[in-house]
Amino acid sequence: MVGRLHGSGNFAPAPQGLIYDEAGQLRFGCYQGEAARRYLFAFVQPETASVHHADGSLFHALNLSSGRDDIHHQCAEDHYRGRYRVLNWDEFIVTWDVTGPRKRYHMATFYRRQ
Repeated sequence: MVGRLHGSGNFAPAPQGLIYDEAGQLRFGCYQGEAARRYLFAFVQPETASVHHADGSLFHALNLSSGRDDIHHQCAEDHYRGRYRVLNWDEFIVTWDVTGPRKRYHMATFYRRQ
């Protein structure tokens, strides 16, 4: 099954770092509707952060000092393998491969500053 989300994301300053909100129209199989996510990027240094879900729970650490980072996250029995890759000052890509008894998908997101 192939899905697509077309929308936008926004980073906004917060006392702990940056709040990232994304929203858009999701088409996935028979489903079509709105989808949204929120994350907090709490920066330790300009290139390193801990990324948290909207509820405050830790999602993963992030270190972009080399322009890329490989992420591993276990969520119950589902395993997330991600990669952040900075292309240039205005563009980056995030990919996820998720496997487990409840989930199995590949997701790629391309980000471009407007």
